[in-house]
Amino acid sequence: MATPLVDHLEGKALSVVRLPGRIAKPRQDGLTIVADRGLGRHAQEDLLELAADYIDIAKLAMGVARLLDPEVLHAKLASYARHDIPTFFAGEISELAIVQGMAGNYYQAIHDLGGWGVEISNAQVAMGIREKCEFIAQAREVGLEVIAECGRKGGVSWAGSKRLVAAEVQACLAAGAHRVLIQAEGLNEGVEEVNESLIQDLVGEFGLETLIFQAKESALRSWFLTTFGARVNLDVDSDQVLDLESRRRGMRKRGVFGLMSGL
Repeated sequence: MATPLVDHLEGKALSVVRLPGRIAKPRQDGLTIVADRGLGRHAQEDLLELAADYIDIAKLAMGVARLLDPEVLHAKLASYARHDIPTFFAGEISELAIVQGMAGNYYQAIHDLGGWGVEISNAQVAMGIREKCEFIAQAREVGLEVIAECGRKGGVSWAGSKRLVAAEVQACLAAGAHRVLIQAEGLNEGVEEVNESLIQDLVGEFGLETLIFQAKESALRSWFLTTFGARVNLDVDSDQVLDLESRRRGMRKRGVFGLMSGL
């Protein structure tokens, strides 16, 4: 196996100051997944000019892709692809397609557009683990990668059983999911206290590489990086990418010994 390249930011500004290195793209862990909630062409290009080196995967979030002209959507996918950033479509539209009996057509449409992958979730619909795995297999047959999301929205208490959540994660991975995204609502967002034990149990069982955690709040990003280090995979908003990268390299952590290794 080839030794992975390490990014020491030599080509960036103010290189006289050394920072901890990170494995260069393409990475297997320490991934930054950016949620594109409807960035226009200029906003997207601004983001990529500033932060493309630190974005591993883009997510077209909140079903916004359904509201765009095909030419606009194709251009958006192509722009990410030019920066070696694969793009997947978030779960809201995927769940609608499943409810309407159009999942296969939806997966094929994403593939035809040049999308890399699709999120398959049951955040707002009732779906058993076996059925969810069947949809994962269906998307894989079309040629898409799958980000499988585990967790529910709308005040549903889903994070109380580590055994049940772990069984779903394991089943999704076995069905061919590329990564499993752990839903934040009910776990570390919208709750009085972060369910740290479940998060730690999942990392202990499946490792950092296979899991993605949502971390849209500053305190959560700090907690994940302090707990697991720079190699945790995090899903953040587009205006949080540079903040996250600076935290991964220790610049936002107070204290003389705050810098962390990203390797």
